[in-house]
Amino acid sequence: MKYLIGMDLGTTLAKCVIYDQEGNAVSEASREMDIKYPAAGMAEQDAQDFYIVSCSMLLEVLATSGINKNDISGISIDSQMGGIMAIDKSYDPVTYYDTPLDSRSGAENDYMHKNFGDLIIEKNGSYSTYGNKILYWKKKNEWQDIHKFIQPSAFVSGRLAGLSGDDAYMDESFICFSGLADLKNSQWSYELCKKLDVDIEKLPRIVKSTDIIGQVTKKASSDTGLPEGLPVCAGCGDQSAGFIGAGIIKSGQMVDVSGTACVLGACINEFKFDGKHKTLACMKSALGSNYYLISVVLAGRTHKWFVDEFFADEKEKIKNKGLNIYDYLDEMAAELPPGSDGLVAIDYLQGRFFPPNPSVRGLFIGHTWAHKKIHFYRAILESIAYDHYLTKEIIKELVPDLGLDVITAIGSAAKSKVWMQMKSDILQIPYQSLFRSDLSTLGSAIIAGFSTGLFKDFTSDLKRIVKSDLTIFPKKDGHKKYLKYIEIYNDLFFALKDIYKKLADAGD
Repeated sequence: MKYLIGMDLGTTLAKCVIYDQEGNAVSEASREMDIKYPAAGMAEQDAQDFYIVSCSMLLEVLATSGINKNDISGISIDSQMGGIMAIDKSYDPVTYYDTPLDSRSGAENDYMHKNFGDLIIEKNGSYSTYGNKILYWKKKNEWQDIHKFIQPSAFVSGRLAGLSGDDAYMDESFICFSGLADLKNSQWSYELCKKLDVDIEKLPRIVKSTDIIGQVTKKASSDTGLPEGLPVCAGCGDQSAGFIGAGIIKSGQMVDVSGTACVLGACINEFKFDGKHKTLACMKSALGSNYYLISVVLAGRTHKWFVDEFFADEKEKIKNKGLNIYDYLDEMAAELPPGSDGLVAIDYLQGRFFPPNPSVRGLFIGHTWAHKKIHFYRAILESIAYDHYLTKEIIKELVPDLGLDVITAIGSAAKSKVWMQMKSDILQIPYQSLFRSDLSTLGSAIIAGFSTGLFKDFTSDLKRIVKSDLTIFPKKDGHKKYLKYIEIYNDLFFALKDIYKKLADAGD
């Protein structure tokens, strides 16, 4: 039996799992990631923490696995996709990890998209989430020490392999969010870099997710317990890894990811960009030649925030009973009617990715004295489903012949039958969950398997490893009661655009 290691460096949680070659988890570890919020609109992570946390998890999983570490074939790491960090020539961090939760580059975001937005989405398949951050850092003293901009997964993998700054890389799945790429040709766009006055030499080489970027060094072996010489794969973005872990590699397959970011995506067989609505991003698959059309809503963070802030007492009581607060709230929310008795929520508490508007803030509208806390909770769940409905309609518009037969739910979306039923009713598409709901680490392990030759055929190997657990079917015409609320939800962004800007300016 051979083994593979998949690691996921998420926004709030890092996970590491050793899998056997059949996709069974042998040993796993997790660590909370520390995010600092120095002031309103600011969020940052210490870049060194990614390596420190990774070493800690690797030592734990190797110690508890009971396997011969020499039977491990390879390791692949994925990480959050919306931000950026920078290193010097020695591969040491120059900046903190500038997360997508941070809005300090709002002015640069406005400049990029107001002046070159159409070209950016045509070339990248998406608006920028971190190219604007590169423009922000250009104005700072750190700029002179920055050798390359990279992602956390590449930082940790590079450290494991002992790379220098000149060896820095970024895999294809990340570049769509740069605002500086030519995604169709998997290269940096000289045209965009020139227009935005970005030194293209500060951008890393672009590689495939399955490329081997090096082997574990003697020092890294001492830090982690990994065998010296173990192949280290390039890895990919966390969303792309999750899609692979869910087996989403064929055109028409759909996936619903609920984490800090809530994502709805569909696999397509050619590059497409949403030039009309500017709502969807096109992302390269980590395996094969396909792409994904996706929407990104930072609503999972809102979901957790609301529970932590408004159900803290209930959360502690439920925890003491050995139960889950989300299961408890879901049961209560299921008793409420569609539309939460006229209450509509906007879950973008700190800016909107697509179309980009850093001024958007959270909103509840329509509540009366008759509404209880649980109405607001259900409205948050419905809001995410409304966003997904609009995403589905744009996907159908961009690729009319695409068959959308089933949506695979991963993350917290797969743990809630109530939420899956709600979304299935609204989108009028069946939802299925898999035996394992946390699939980013599995996807990364699968990528390592293909990188090292342990796996050979995408279709047969994924079919063997990825197995369905539960399928929920939509109620006939179940979406009709929601349509008026979906229209209101969509209209709110346009109606309140100027108000959001005034609010954001007032808080500066």
